[in-house]
Amino acid sequence: MKLRLAALLFAMLTLSAGAQPNQKPKNATEWFQRAAEQMNLRAFGATPFRMKVTFHAFPGIVLSSKPADQIISGDGTYEETWVAPHKWRREVIFGSYRAIEVESQAGRKLQASSDYEPSRVLMLLDALLYPIPRMFSSEVRMGQHLHWKIKDGEINGQPYVMIGTGDPAYLFLPNGELLQSIYFGIATNFTNPAGFHGKLVSQHIQIQGGNKQDLVTADLTVEPAGAADPAAFTLPGSPAEPGTTLRPLDFAEYNFSYPGQHFSPDETSGPSRPLGRLREVVDRRGMVHELEILYSPNPENFAPVLPLIRGDKFHHPPTIDKSPCEIAHGYIFGPQ
Repeated sequence: MKLRLAALLFAMLTLSAGAQPNQKPKNATEWFQRAAEQMNLRAFGATPFRMKVTFHAFPGIVLSSKPADQIISGDGTYEETWVAPHKWRREVIFGSYRAIEVESQAGRKLQASSDYEPSRVLMLLDALLYPIPRMFSSEVRMGQHLHWKIKDGEINGQPYVMIGTGDPAYLFLPNGELLQSIYFGIATNFTNPAGFHGKLVSQHIQIQGGNKQDLVTADLTVEPAGAADPAAFTLPGSPAEPGTTLRPLDFAEYNFSYPGQHFSPDETSGPSRPLGRLREVVDRRGMVHELEILYSPNPENFAPVLPLIRGDKFHHPPTIDKSPCEIAHGYIFGPQ
């Protein structure tokens, strides 16, 4: 995948809403930390807010006409009221899927119409909650050990900084504003920035696969929370298990036994071998959902492989703190 520099920077020639930096970061980790801090609306002591998001989810490349194999798509909404790190409410409406997650003094609770969270919802929440993967902004996680290439450039008079050149890769304005991320076959564009009490909010998010197909587009607004109704942060029942959450999980948070090779050499080698990246969602029972081709120069060559992966049933589903959880899982075919 290649960063779409010219189109993105042309769109970003308007003045940024972010504050100008006091000094230039010395390394990739500092760039990631600054961007994460700029975009973190949920930090301790941050201004309480209400966020409203309208989004559209697009079908993916699945090479199947079976209804059960399709990517769940259509229009949806996401609303969040955040008062403090342990007092918030999130609600998703997406087709027949409804979910509300709250945290308060009574603990964290989740109420959902299904125990499976659709793939496109996971993608959206990753962009909203973790625009910079946690492993990249941490000084003790593996992200700092990657051999990042940092490149300064300029297009039409607009300077930029690129960290990484393939996947993963990140594109910033000099003030630290994140324009685009490319991470495991998914390109996320952050545009139309607005300031909110010292933070930077991208009011439009576009999530694409490596073949430049749209996966999710979203428009969002953020306003002060004002007086929040205490009832909004209450749900019946007991606190949720650690793995029962809307929050996308970082791979370092959960335990999961990745499958062994289940393709014959004939299916993954030779002139018709599949190349690219796949994505699936593994639910709390270990079942595979919404398998799709994120990127491939020859997607048709995945035809014999996809049914085999769809048939996977992991006898040991992913867990976090010994609690079954849902994760997004990827496959890479060909050169890294």
